[in-house]
Amino acid sequence: MPEADAFLIVDGHFAAVGTREEVSALAGDTATYIDLQGLTVLPGFNDAHLHPLLIPPGAISLASANNVDQLVSALSSHAQAMPKSTWVLGFEYDDQAIGRHLNRRDLDRVSTARPVLAWHASGHLAAVNSLALRTAGLDKDFVDPVGGFFYRDKAGQPTGLISERPAFEVLFVNDQPSPMVSDLSGALSGLELFAERAHSLGITSVTDALVPPELALAYWLWSPEDSGLRVNLILDGDSLTTAKRLIRANDITSRAGFNAFGNAWLRARSIKIFHGHSLSGRTTRLHTAYEGRPDYFGVDPQRSQAELDALVLDIHNAGIQAAIHANGDYEIDMALNAIEKAIGRDQRDHRHRIEHGSVVNSDILQRMADLNIVYAPHSYIYEKGPMIDAYGAHRWNWMFANASSFEYGIPNAANSDFPISGLSPMLRIQSLVTRKSRGGKIYGPQQRISVEQALYAYTMGSAFASFEDKSKGSITTGKFADFIVVSQDPRQTAPELLSKIEVQQTYVAGIKRFDRYDGNGSINE
Repeated sequence: MPEADAFLIVDGHFAAVGTREEVSALAGDTATYIDLQGLTVLPGFNDAHLHPLLIPPGAISLASANNVDQLVSALSSHAQAMPKSTWVLGFEYDDQAIGRHLNRRDLDRVSTARPVLAWHASGHLAAVNSLALRTAGLDKDFVDPVGGFFYRDKAGQPTGLISERPAFEVLFVNDQPSPMVSDLSGALSGLELFAERAHSLGITSVTDALVPPELALAYWLWSPEDSGLRVNLILDGDSLTTAKRLIRANDITSRAGFNAFGNAWLRARSIKIFHGHSLSGRTTRLHTAYEGRPDYFGVDPQRSQAELDALVLDIHNAGIQAAIHANGDYEIDMALNAIEKAIGRDQRDHRHRIEHGSVVNSDILQRMADLNIVYAPHSYIYEKGPMIDAYGAHRWNWMFANASSFEYGIPNAANSDFPISGLSPMLRIQSLVTRKSRGGKIYGPQQRISVEQALYAYTMGSAFASFEDKSKGSITTGKFADFIVVSQDPRQTAPELLSKIEVQQTYVAGIKRFDRYDGNGSINE
């Protein structure tokens, strides 16, 4: 039933869906009737990969800076308003917009008396000032940690630009503690603010795609049910032993009726493997050279094939879903090799995931289909189109292969990867449909999808990714009554204007969680 006039909600579920007459006959006179006056209703949006707690408290966005001087000025002004004992933090700097990557000398202009850190828009790179390097004891004799590295000048001194989490963690020492959200209090505050924003954008379910096991408790204490946001957790594979213990402990307690991480509101049965590198940071490993750089193929993945095989096999044998971060075709092939070996003849519905899978080819797509992989590709061309120029026009129709996923029958789990790109599902859908950057350039038109496909990926596709397609993702009798009211029908809207569609109301389990009308009577009850 692709369209309906009315539905009935009982106990937080859709009890009937059909024509107004059919549903009214079932509802009876005692029901509460809500007349939406011809507005469009959609299933609630489900963001299948984001990071609600990634932005540190007190950080400022640098996305609007168009040159290094503007960026330094913004950070300097921000520093004056922050306590002098804290880091000066910025995020979303765009090297394409400001003309180059930042270095320690740039950030020394912000401060030489306190540590300064500017996150790149990719989330995989950052720049720090000289004090931050010096306090952590990082000089030309320092050996890069496994899985991370420090860019260096011709003399071997760190420039201040660093890549990947192991390198970030080396910075955080006793005299320079981490500014990231790492405690329950900070996580709870962040989740409250995030839920309000999510509801205003029509988001009713999310997947936090990198959760340290110790912060999983924050989600439980926060209570997704009370907050009205369904949550799927992908636990951090860097803490694999702890993550597996948490999942096993929940399996045991669920037999006694206490299912903290496997209920209708909070789920944790997935583990994240950071294997590849960054697409927008141009560090992802490719089979062939980058455009205009004949000797550069990207950075080698974080582990060997044998190491990845063993890790995926361990997760698979534990009955857990693996979510592997891999962007380049070289990295994706390694991930698929590991999954293929792990599943062997096991025919169970594993739904192992490839996170991002940005650069593919026909062989990779066929293998993903054959192995029943769930695909969670980027949808950020609107913001990051210029960043993929480095891959060459010959690759653009093989990047973010959303259209191919439908062609090959690969489950597509739409997502924002927030804060790497904007949280708004309607902006993400516009990017999926147009493949057009903010500047008006189209990248890979063959991978454009229809509005209907984009809506499906952001609802049913994402529900399938977390094994919840039987309980949510569509307005269907028996499913959770998670739905939104929008200002106009996306199917009847010009593709370039999809992001202008406003969410008027958001309902989760039949309970109103957001109302743009603020009770002014525009919708009759």
